[in-house]
Amino acid sequence: MFLTRSKTRISLAILLLIPLFLYWIINSDSSKNDASEPHIISGVDYFMKTVSTKQFNAHGGLELTLNSEELNHFPHKNQAMLKQPRINLIEQNTIRLSTQSISGIVYDNTDRFDLSEQVIVTHNQQNKEPSTLKTSELSLYYTKEIAETKAPVEITNQSHITTAIGMTINYKTNTSELLSDVKGTFHAK
Repeated sequence: MFLTRSKTRISLAILLLIPLFLYWIINSDSSKNDASEPHIISGVDYFMKTVSTKQFNAHGGLELTLNSEELNHFPHKNQAMLKQPRINLIEQNTIRLSTQSISGIVYDNTDRFDLSEQVIVTHNQQNKEPSTLKTSELSLYYTKEIAETKAPVEITNQSHITTAIGMTINYKTNTSELLSDVKGTFHAK
């Protein structure tokens, strides 16, 4: 049984290709098992329209509500962009602080909201004349109950108007620190 040259070449080619095919088959199966979902490098991984969320404390009491026209989450930045966010901080079933703005950012794994463009903060809405803060940007740290800005602010409380550049508000102690260029107008009744 003599093999011709062409049969010998075909036999050698087959013998050389068999290990290659086996390697290919083995590696293609293992890569399917090890493959996880692809990571999004840029862009939005999810979005929501007409968002309404609630956060409860350890005792089951409502402590925060967030409503927004739209939410777009960017995983590579660990943040979500909000359109027209409205945030209410609640204590003992009463809205203690209400905020709204044109846009905002909420950061993953933090208690921080950055609000921008026509930010309005209303404190003690239950009063006849609650105090209102207007500014162009504000960072809200809701678990620390602190809000701060370096932008110009206008605070209206009853018929009194106070303006300043920059402000730190501690809602836990009900104190505010105006940082610079403070001016006030008080109208006697």
